[in-house]
Amino acid sequence: MTKYIKYIKRKWANVSFARHITVRLDRCVVTFTFDDVPVSAFENGRAILTRYGFMGTFYLALSFMDGREAENRFTLQDMKKALIEQHELACHTRGHIDLSQTRFEDSVRDIEQNQEQLMDLLPGNRFKNFSYPFGAQTRAVKKYLSEHYRSARGIGHGLNVGETDLYNLKTVKLYENRMPLEEIFRLMDEAAEQRAWLVFYTHDVADEPSEYGCSPAYFEAVVAECARRQLDVLTVDKALDLIESKQDV
Repeated sequence: MTKYIKYIKRKWANVSFARHITVRLDRCVVTFTFDDVPVSAFENGRAILTRYGFMGTFYLALSFMDGREAENRFTLQDMKKALIEQHELACHTRGHIDLSQTRFEDSVRDIEQNQEQLMDLLPGNRFKNFSYPFGAQTRAVKKYLSEHYRSARGIGHGLNVGETDLYNLKTVKLYENRMPLEEIFRLMDEAAEQRAWLVFYTHDVADEPSEYGCSPAYFEAVVAECARRQLDVLTVDKALDLIESKQDV
């Protein structure tokens, strides 16, 4: 029943409220994003992207920073290193809460705490984009985010092309146990044909990945394919800069 209620809330959030932008590109753009962020995403995912001259977007849940669980733990130094390399740091909720099962006031408090703590830790930086933990949304939270963030990424599968909801950006999982590389490469073909914005997401990038992550070899295969095809790989924020520059063209 809980999954059904979650689905209904997410569906209603997207039927009843949206902020659209037209994705009209000269060629497809690819973005790599990481949720939570497990330390292996910083250590392996970041390093692989940097090696190819690409930058990614890291949606941080700060309750995991310096945590007890080794697979989730990341540090202030991890965040600073990512910024030095010009990756984007962005926001999850602080406590990785399910927004569809949390009172609106508590959801806002948790979101604001995450943003405020990030600004305290990394003064002078802005954290403009958001992703929903578990993809869970409500109309009220979605509207709040539209007033405080540039975008919000969901977990709905697909390409962003044509009329696109900025507060429910579509994505493609880099979950090694569910998405074979052949399917990922096929989606790259589709994105190139449609001149779409293809947003990937994953969690850990580890030798023994969770069901929500992938191995370094799998991740690098996707990154290397982007390089081989000479695709534009941009952070969420840089991709939005490009898309917005073409709104009146």
